[in-house]
Amino acid sequence: MTQTNETLPAVEKKGNVVEMAIADTSQFVTFYYDKHFFGLPIDDVIEINRTLDVTPVPMAPKYVSGVVNLRGQILTAIDLATRIGLLCKKQDQEDGKEYNNVIMGNREEPISLLVERIGDVMSIPTDKIEPPPDMIEGIDLKYVGQVCKLDNKLLIILNSKAIECTENKKQNG
Repeated sequence: MTQTNETLPAVEKKGNVVEMAIADTSQFVTFYYDKHFFGLPIDDVIEINRTLDVTPVPMAPKYVSGVVNLRGQILTAIDLATRIGLLCKKQDQEDGKEYNNVIMGNREEPISLLVERIGDVMSIPTDKIEPPPDMIEGIDLKYVGQVCKLDNKLLIILNSKAIECTENKKQNG
């Protein structure tokens, strides 16, 4: 894997000692859904899996696609688009498309976030991360924590706590 100069820390040489000036950065696991580019803080992601079989659950909230079995542990599978109010074609959701699983939350009670395509892990200088704008097309802003303007797209950094919070947790917590 090659690394560009943009992500390499500055190097300062003092005598025989080389010191690296590491900028204050945050790391994000990135993924795509429709035309949107999303990220989650790397500390909130447990692992990434390709397609796992989703078993539907009767009478579950609309954003719950069902459950998945991850090495014997049953996880709630959350449809990202439905959860955050993303406007996308209904046909896309019903065509049997296979989704990738971003396993997030805490290790005792993780959830599987269903996404279209996995991106990379990105290190972003914290001074480039901004509060979200007043409106992002087709997304409920309560699920957006921050944003970062990249050269050719907007990285939407999701609010992990809002995504994993269910109605039961709200009532009990």
